[in-house]
Amino acid sequence: MTGRRRKKSETPRPPEQFLDLADVLAYVGQVIARGVPGAVWVRAEIASLTDRRHLYLDLVQLGEEGEVAKCRATVWARERYALEGKFRRATGGTLTAGLKVLLFCTAEFHPQYGFSLNVLDVAPEFTLGDAALRLEALRETLVREGVYGLNRTLPTPTDFARVAVISPEGAAGLGDFRRETDALEAAGVVEFVYLEATFQGAAASASLTAAVAQARAAHEHAPLDALVLIRGGGAVTDLAWLNDLALARALATFPAPVITGLGHARDDTLPDEVAALRTDTPSKAAALIVRTVAEAAAQAQDQARTIRAHAREVLVNADAGARWTLDRLLTAARRQTDAAHTQTDALMRQALGLTPQRTLARGYALVRDQEGQPVTRAAAVQPGETLTLEFADGVVGVRAEGR
Repeated sequence: MTGRRRKKSETPRPPEQFLDLADVLAYVGQVIARGVPGAVWVRAEIASLTDRRHLYLDLVQLGEEGEVAKCRATVWARERYALEGKFRRATGGTLTAGLKVLLFCTAEFHPQYGFSLNVLDVAPEFTLGDAALRLEALRETLVREGVYGLNRTLPTPTDFARVAVISPEGAAGLGDFRRETDALEAAGVVEFVYLEATFQGAAASASLTAAVAQARAAHEHAPLDALVLIRGGGAVTDLAWLNDLALARALATFPAPVITGLGHARDDTLPDEVAALRTDTPSKAAALIVRTVAEAAAQAQDQARTIRAHAREVLVNADAGARWTLDRLLTAARRQTDAAHTQTDALMRQALGLTPQRTLARGYALVRDQEGQPVTRAAAVQPGETLTLEFADGVVGVRAEGR
């Protein structure tokens, strides 16, 4: 064993050269300042955002090997107004968690707060472009799975009796929808099943897919005529949360037609693309339902009028037919009566031809016994009995001889 063994009683002596923490941090700050002498464009995702006059951002980026880079960033109040105005004009919304952003930043290392980025500018077109690329990738996935246009193949509803509606809790868009449709429900014409969900933020995907699953269960219990997905207008970045693969797949494969009323006419989301029917706003989705029900009712009235008119025609024809049938029966009865009369006349003539007088006139004689009763059989005559023979011109008495 080489070197001198330290005795247990010896106290370790500190190195003769060392740096204070403050010096080290100052040195690191100088290195960073020299290494990044000016502002640079930094691409990242906003993991969280805190608004305290200044905006405090937590930026993250997932590396190709699965590693995660993290950093704090600050939008100071002096830059915030111009920066947010620029972003809002381009996207319609504000910086929020979950967005992919391209920020123009300076690097700073503070001995007390550590490393951070100071945000000087933002490129909103990068955020929009990233959302468009992501939307295209999701669309291609659905096409590849064969479900992208599946819901659009379902027949367009010609009437509504039971409808499920998914919307944010207490949303103004839901109020707009119900102002149009509550009268239908109050009249018992349409039953609405209202479901709530979160439409933006990290919880949106799970919340919306859960609501669609509830609607599917409701459909299995009693068939739905449609599933309606509504929310009021919002920024492009707000509506981008709806461009979710799980949600789009659930809507595309839903067993009843899906109707969307999301945002404004200029907005476009993946649920709009896979739905059977797309409207621009919740109010227009409601108007579609009301109009369809009204048209179905009008058609039913027309059909009822047609049925009544046909029934009247049938009754008129039946009456005419009855009169025609009665005429035929009367004619037949007359013919039978005439035939009976003819036959009766013939029988009468025949009967008249068989009277005793006519019979005597033809050379026959009428035999009577002593009481004057006609004798029709020889066996009824007793020997020696006096008989009377009546001829056409007179009567002759005779005595019967023995047989």
